[in-house]
Amino acid sequence: MDAPPPQPTPRSPLAAWLRAHAPELLFAILLLAVLPMRDLWAPDEPDFAQCVKEMRLRGDWILPYLNGVPYSEKPILYYWVMKASSVLLDALTGGFGFTQGVAAWALRLPSVVAAVAFLSAFRRWAARFLEPGLAEPAALILATTPLWFWQSQFIQIDLLFSALLAWSWFCWLGGYLLLRRPGESGASDSPRRWFLKAYFWLALAFLAKGPLAPVLSVLVLAAFLAWQRDFKVLRRAGIVAGLAITLLLVSPWYIAAGLKGGAHYAYELIIFQNFERATKAWDHIHPWWKYGEYLLGDFFPWVLWLPALALHVRRERLLADPATRFLLLAFAVPFLFLSLVQSKQGKYLLMGYPFLALLLADLARRAEPARIRRLGGLLAGGLALPAAALSALALGLGGAKVQAQIAPFLGPLRLMALGMGVGTAFVMIQAVRGRGSGLVPGAALALGLLYLVGGTWGFRLLDPPKSYRRWTTAVQPLIAGRPVFYWQTIRSGVMVYTDHLMPELRTAKALESMDPEARLVAQRGEWEQDAWGMTPALRARFEVLAAVPTGGGEILLLKKRLTPTPEEAP
Repeated sequence: MDAPPPQPTPRSPLAAWLRAHAPELLFAILLLAVLPMRDLWAPDEPDFAQCVKEMRLRGDWILPYLNGVPYSEKPILYYWVMKASSVLLDALTGGFGFTQGVAAWALRLPSVVAAVAFLSAFRRWAARFLEPGLAEPAALILATTPLWFWQSQFIQIDLLFSALLAWSWFCWLGGYLLLRRPGESGASDSPRRWFLKAYFWLALAFLAKGPLAPVLSVLVLAAFLAWQRDFKVLRRAGIVAGLAITLLLVSPWYIAAGLKGGAHYAYELIIFQNFERATKAWDHIHPWWKYGEYLLGDFFPWVLWLPALALHVRRERLLADPATRFLLLAFAVPFLFLSLVQSKQGKYLLMGYPFLALLLADLARRAEPARIRRLGGLLAGGLALPAAALSALALGLGGAKVQAQIAPFLGPLRLMALGMGVGTAFVMIQAVRGRGSGLVPGAALALGLLYLVGGTWGFRLLDPPKSYRRWTTAVQPLIAGRPVFYWQTIRSGVMVYTDHLMPELRTAKALESMDPEARLVAQRGEWEQDAWGMTPALRARFEVLAAVPTGGGEILLLKKRLTPTPEEAP
């Protein structure tokens, strides 16, 4: 008799769970490895840290403060989660890594948690409403997108906001698909439940970054329903309940903040930071096509598949499918709308990348062997670019000046070049063999190793000249017990680890009236400009007590001279 075929060894529940959640677990490990490897990096991280520090000192949960003044740039949600993380981890760890009530790793944790939680929910949603085979490659594409990885371990509001807003749209689409796909809805998974979740997460996105959340949501949903010719669905989409949820969650803080901060704070929070920033921007002003340029780097190397995606959508007639329409619009509408706004940064487009990742995962899943070879060739070529650049630097090319600058980083550069080279070869082999299932995991693994080496070893080497701790150590004895001022717009890193606030002086008259016992902080580049009333004669009235190279520039600590210099003498 023939022997019975061997039976597969059953997996333990733990092993099955680990396999089912492998992408988000690997992403979490990557982020947690990178999380403690650097200090606060300018310009944004020290600002957020200083706001949390001042909220803790004041015991305030209503308003964030920066340099003693209510800070109106963003609503409150991100400050709440940063302060909660800081207070909790400070207590649990006994102050491990904390200075003046803040620690970079603790403030970075909310972005990490938001990124990992979203990735997990994103995979479950794709398996539930689209096809299970899309979930894992889409998650790998999203997690290894350079901008998504960077923002996931950065102290900045954009990852949290984008995760909340994108998840709100996924919930709304889930409710719509349950309504329009007969037989899929049930008591435990009703359309109304998904619609209400959408409004709840939208309200939190509003609390994270303001009116941009409902504006983009209305544009995306209006474009989708117009394309579907299905505005009747609004009668069953719980719009009234959604407005009630939004008002209930958003209005209490806005009212409390307006009453406490006053009319000027309310104006800056609602009008200045939203409508005026959109129509009369004062920073990050770029032409309308700038997001196309951002996309090349922020979504690399997956951006190389976009032309193939356009052909794929047209050839397969996928635009007849409501889910494909929504995914396309959830990326295209923010792209077009934000292109019309004057102020542009790549991170503003972050909420659209999960939808683009799903479309690209579908492209890879449906491709026949001939197209797999073309897609794999494009992906391998994209990976080969950084591999070649890193290899060239590691081998001594680029000139003496470049080699002198990168000399401390040769170790991680060589390791990153090796990893990218191996990844490029693996993807090319998969492409030649027509194995589409290996393209995304192979490229994702190469990119993940690149981020791991660069984000641990590389960040650790890069951190000392960018950190403000060396500055703080040098000047703390010189400012103890003295009033300290800052020339022009404050860079929060200069005060976040000290026990001082540093009121800003912006006129020559204010400098002239400064007490000789006080101290003045300035960036050398601003201090040496003959602007804002500054003159060589006025500069000569101050003596440099310390000059500390930090973050690619130099920070000065100055005091007013008690006696005039020879140049000032009559």
